[in-house]
Amino acid sequence: MMDADSINSERLLELMFAAVPDDLPRFEQICRSVKDWDTLIHCALDSSLETFLYYALVKIGWNFPAELKERFERWTLIKDVWLAHSRSALDEILRALYSASIPAVVLKGPVLGERIYPNPSIRSSADLDVLVAPANLARATAVLGEIGYEPAAEPKARFLRKYHYHIMFNRACPPVLELHFNLSNGFGTVIPAEEFLSRAQTYRTSQGTAAGILSPEDELLYLSIHSAGHRFLRLSWLCDIKLLVRQHPDLNWEVVLARARSLKVLSAFLFTCERLQQTLAVRLPQLDRCGLRRIRLRVAQSLLSITARQPDPSRRSLIGQMAFGAVLCDSPFAAAEFMRRQLLLIVRRRAHRHFPSLTPEEWAY
Repeated sequence: MMDADSINSERLLELMFAAVPDDLPRFEQICRSVKDWDTLIHCALDSSLETFLYYALVKIGWNFPAELKERFERWTLIKDVWLAHSRSALDEILRALYSASIPAVVLKGPVLGERIYPNPSIRSSADLDVLVAPANLARATAVLGEIGYEPAAEPKARFLRKYHYHIMFNRACPPVLELHFNLSNGFGTVIPAEEFLSRAQTYRTSQGTAAGILSPEDELLYLSIHSAGHRFLRLSWLCDIKLLVRQHPDLNWEVVLARARSLKVLSAFLFTCERLQQTLAVRLPQLDRCGLRRIRLRVAQSLLSITARQPDPSRRSLIGQMAFGAVLCDSPFAAAEFMRRQLLLIVRRRAHRHFPSLTPEEWAY
């Protein structure tokens, strides 16, 4: 559970990033109201926004206490070293895939930071995400093995192929690679990779490597579904969307809505748009919503607030998370499928916990 001071600091952080990077006078005004910088910085760390916060504070010439400045500079140095390493690993992965003629798209990560953030080093990336077509999954696995990346142990890999949308790859030195073979499988529907790969654009990384990236409309949809699927646990995910919209003022919203509708993730997309407006004050076009969907979005907002107050993991938190996902499914059939899969996974895990010798190892995940 969060105390009042923590909640207040979280709201202050939201107000700060509603102002950054375009309204720095407003940002400075909010900074002057901060009474507990330690709690605020802890919130920024939880949302992977500590280096972005430091960037904005430097921009306004904030007078740091020596101890606070030393903490920020230490984090920044660590992040810079990690980012350089992650970029090199990503370039190596992309070169290996492209040398084998395997089309690939980079999702989020260092490439997103390079493209839309005022300074690439201020976007944190714990791992790397790359999308390939399911038909190329076996070849990609073999190619990645040649550069030292090995997939998860076979029981876990089987589980991920059947119930998830990416497989995790590790090698002796991080970062972890999440190789996506579908864009997503949340909210009772699977979003296949192929059509997104077909619309991909080419981007040159800071080291000159060709990288596939999603079209702006596809990227907006993906980031929105990803953020909603993780219940907006990190404010940085909404900042990604804010900066993407800021960089592409000519986004074709009708195209995004049509794709969200055809892929059956319209409710999740619209809910993310509402969160973006409420949390970061992002101005978006008027997006039509029918009366029934408006009710569902209000219910989802209530469930999100309730689960945020529950300790995680806990039975109440789990039930709330499942209810939140089901409410944002586009149809009763999708909601039923979503709940069926979630309940099946819970039953399998418990069965394996109690009867490990009688159940497949993959049931543990």
